[in-house]
Amino acid sequence: MLFDLIFLTAFSIGWLICAFVPWLALSVATRGDAGLGYLPACLAVGMVAALVVPLLGLTDGRGLAFSFVAAAAAPSLLLGAGRLRRASRGSLAEQRRAACSTKEDSQAR
Repeated sequence: MLFDLIFLTAFSIGWLICAFVPWLALSVATRGDAGLGYLPACLAVGMVAALVVPLLGLTDGRGLAFSFVAAAAAPSLLLGAGRLRRASRGSLAEQRRAACSTKEDSQAR
């Protein structure tokens, strides 16, 4: 029982580290613009993706390796989707400038 708990804890820590790495890489690459709100989401998605692999029946060594890959790939997809959504909406500063200029134009009339 204690051995199982130790190994599950070790796997969980490893999966969380693998889920943290994509967020850290994006945060470093964008000089802190990865979004702190995405950190808990990345960790949760990474854990879920890693836990789904053994539930799908991959319980051997390849399944273990694939669970670590899934723990890193799922947050990467989440962050990519978030960046794509953000790029399609434009930056927040651009939205504020557009709103202010529209407000100023309506007041000038």
